[in-house]
Amino acid sequence: MNVEVASICDAATDQAGKLNILGAFDRFALPLPYTYPQCSAVFRIRYQRSEATHHQFELTITNTQGQNLIPPLQSDIQFPALNPEAETGVVNMILNMHRIQITKEGKYLIRLRVNQIEIALLPLYIFDTTPKEPNPLEFENK
Repeated sequence: MNVEVASICDAATDQAGKLNILGAFDRFALPLPYTYPQCSAVFRIRYQRSEATHHQFELTITNTQGQNLIPPLQSDIQFPALNPEAETGVVNMILNMHRIQITKEGKYLIRLRVNQIEIALLPLYIFDTTPKEPNPLEFENK
């Protein structure tokens, strides 16, 4: 199994096996707390004939302390059998997420596991752009 594409993006579609990705990103700069309306985690996985079977998938998004940004997404997927002339096949996975509550800035890790084995790891950086009040103690020391 080989991950050919792994991305978080604004939207994605699969049209007859063609993967379309719109607005790939790896960071947000937002005033926190913020509810992100919609985004997608997208993966294109190439598999061998012997892997054309049932697989368990899990997607997690956690901060560096292991706390979940969203509940883990789990799914069972059947990789289709291949035509006799095909050596490999592909599966496009699009996992749509709605109304993600973001409350803390920092680094988050998007992990895709297949049969409990991690096959993709993406960073997501969140920066808080909320205006901050100046610290009066900083001015006293100058």
